[in-house]
Amino acid sequence: MAYSYKSYTQTKNVMKKYVNATEGSIIYSLGKTRFMTLAKEAGAIYKVGASALVNTEIFEQYLDQFLEPAKPLPKHVWKNKKEN
Repeated sequence: MAYSYKSYTQTKNVMKKYVNATEGSIIYSLGKTRFMTLAKEAGAIYKVGASALVNTEIFEQYLDQFLEPAKPLPKHVWKNKKEN
């Protein structure tokens, strides 16, 4: 049986509060190791027995620190798009 994952924007309203490394890496389009490293830096990891769960609310607050403003494209790029 194949599984189909929806994009993050489609699932944000019904997303779980706690996810494991595999689910988190799919939701945030990161590798498992990178996701868990960022979650550890955010302080969003909860150890439950031998498994670890990540609080997505805390994780997203941490990710907001890295938000960069959008940069406009150079004018020559717009000119080429209008010509095509």
